[in-house]
Amino acid sequence: RAKDMIIRGGINIYPDEIEAALLQRAEIVDVAVVGRTHPDLGEEIVAFVVANGAVDAEALKAHCRTSLAAYKVPVDFITIAAMPRNQSGKILKNVLRARLAPVP
Repeated sequence: RAKDMIIRGGINIYPDEIEAALLQRAEIVDVAVVGRTHPDLGEEIVAFVVANGAVDAEALKAHCRTSLAAYKVPVDFITIAAMPRNQSGKILKNVLRARLAPVP
């Protein structure tokens, strides 16, 4: 969806590809990728993950680097208990974005 697109340094990034890469990991149950406001880049990539067990952010970054371009690798991984969803089951990315503080 166009409204979910992240613009990082003038490059359009669609979260679907990043989410699919993260869902390949056995410990990741659910994922949503959103953009966080960044003063120089416009936005940076943040992944909210629901996992069964502990999550190693560095291992997730390394996994992303094997299948994604470097500019698509999330800079931050935030573990949450459950994804906020509407009644039809769609992830409410606006609720996740609201939880992020912009980078100073």
